[in-house]
Amino acid sequence: MKLLTALRTAALVFCLFAACAASASSSTSVDEYRQQLDELAQRIARLRDHPENAANVEVEIPAAVTVSTGSGEITVNYQHLKDDLASFFAADEKKRPELLKQIQAYMQTLQQGAEAYDKAESDVSAAEQKAKEILARREFSRVHGPSAKEALLARIYRWFARLLSKMHGPGQATVNVIQVLVWIFIGGVVLLLIVWTAKRLMRPEEEPGAREIIPFAPSARSWRAWLAEAREAAAQQDWRNAIHLAYWAGISFLESGGSWKPNRARTPREYLRLLGSRNPHQPTLSALTRKFEIVWYGHREAVEADFQETLGQLENLGCR
Repeated sequence: MKLLTALRTAALVFCLFAACAASASSSTSVDEYRQQLDELAQRIARLRDHPENAANVEVEIPAAVTVSTGSGEITVNYQHLKDDLASFFAADEKKRPELLKQIQAYMQTLQQGAEAYDKAESDVSAAEQKAKEILARREFSRVHGPSAKEALLARIYRWFARLLSKMHGPGQATVNVIQVLVWIFIGGVVLLLIVWTAKRLMRPEEEPGAREIIPFAPSARSWRAWLAEAREAAAQQDWRNAIHLAYWAGISFLESGGSWKPNRARTPREYLRLLGSRNPHQPTLSALTRKFEIVWYGHREAVEADFQETLGQLENLGCR
């Protein structure tokens, strides 16, 4: 039983190998190749009036074809033509006429090269040189290869075309489905952008910090005077007021050093914004402000540890 299974497996592998070898060795005659080029040139010419069929034309063109000539077999690579058709399909209406001229010139070069295949000393490089000379003419001076964006879009369109060509018959329906999918994708991106913008606009604004108007600018009194009063309040175990006075000692210290212009009507959050995120004192002032707001405006009960923490922050600012 095992021997029979092994023989069947070997026979199957041999058949697959023979089929692949036969496929690889198949070639096209020069006459068939010329006929293919003529039919392809006619289909490309009709793209002037029906550019939407470019995807179908590109999908049906093989990547390469082997032509049997009098001097041997020649492999013609169609990948450049396929890429040009994909770029033509993805381009806008203004660029399509110039791209179509470039494609037709390339087809003319292939047809001229096919005429020379019957000669014993045919040279493919001569045809390529002729194509370069044709493309170097004045009418093609403004024609350039696809950009990176256009190449990416061409690959996406080509992938969609190949995928959907297996699901639909040839014709306009495939192109329409591709266009619908592209528009659905664009619509989804726009919808996400609208939702994100709406959420940003509907987000409640941060409530402004409480405003404490003092009758003079904080720097009108020395930071040492503010700190001395803070220590007196701490000696009486009035921790809340001690933290309040210590905060203004820090503000007076920074204001005296030129961190901002004096103004007696600023909020704690405004002092933070004026200091800026790049200032080395910003983290310390942020922690000092947070403790002050929680205790003074939040009416949270303060203890000695809170005051000692505030004194440590003042030392970090330079109030020693």
